Amino acid sequence: MANKILATEKYHEEIRGRLGVGKDVLSDTDIDALSVLPIGELKVIAAVPNYVELVGDDQVYMYAAAICMVAAILAPSMAAKIKKSKKDFDFSIENQLVDWGKYSVKLFDEAYQLIELISTSVSLADVPVFGLAGPTRAKERRSC
Repeated sequence: MANKILATEKYHEEIRGRLGVGKDVLSDTDIDALSVLPIGELKVIAAVPNYVELVGDDQVYMYAAAICMVAAILAPSMAAKIKKSKKDFDFSIENQLVDWGKYSVKLFDEAYQLIELISTSVSLADVPVFGLAGPTRAKERRSC
């Protein structure tokens, strides 16, 4: 399956960069998995159906949103992939503790903020909100 948005040669490195991990932790195969990359792209495409027509800054925003979306999908699995500490005879390294669930939410938020910067995107904030009034039949029953 060909990528629809992330068609550059360096998107693997950009996704790893967003997560702060190297190729030894996150392989190209993990990124390109059918349950990761295509889903991330399709989420961006759902928000920007006319993605093929975008040019200039709008195209850059869409690309960056797709990078963030794929990174957000991968973030929760990082806790299992990164060892907390490494010990050897000569040294001991303690990895930084990251709440990958919170970081995933942050990346999703960033992706949708980038989508909102696209001039032709449909804002999710434009959806009308309907309120419901309280029960009025109770008053009618009391008067009978």
